[in-house]
Amino acid sequence: MDAERIGFIAVVFTLVGVGVGVVGVVAMGWAEAAFATEAVGDADRFGPVFVAQLYLSVTAAALVAAPVLAGVIGLLVGSRTYGSVEAATTCGVGAGGGALAYGVVVVALVVASQGAVAGQAYAATDAIGSVGATAAASAVVGAATGVLGSRAS
Repeated sequence: MDAERIGFIAVVFTLVGVGVGVVGVVAMGWAEAAFATEAVGDADRFGPVFVAQLYLSVTAAALVAAPVLAGVIGLLVGSRTYGSVEAATTCGVGAGGGALAYGVVVVALVVASQGAVAGQAYAATDAIGSVGATAAASAVVGAATGVLGSRAS
């Protein structure tokens, strides 16, 4: 296991998480403005529910990207190692920890940005299971693609 490469992987995940989280915040601000702010009539009733569903959708879409990122990083970092075991452990631990940081950053940014019309949206604690599952899946993908990368070099 290479601690420096694990840190590298975790930092990449965290930086991407910040970028994805910021885009999620912007998208949700747009959704709130478009569908719920100063809504009247039927929109006043369905707007907050729709906005809450969008918060969930934005978060889910962001979490789906983590294993994809783990695959790319696993191949790249794995190709720089000399053994399958080292590649698997380094890329698996790095991708798992990095995806956990990625998920926490995305959820924190999205939850912190929830406006007044998002009263029915999820709380940060509601996403713990999904973030954990994302980290586990990313660890497996990172380990597997790390091995593939180590064999390709």
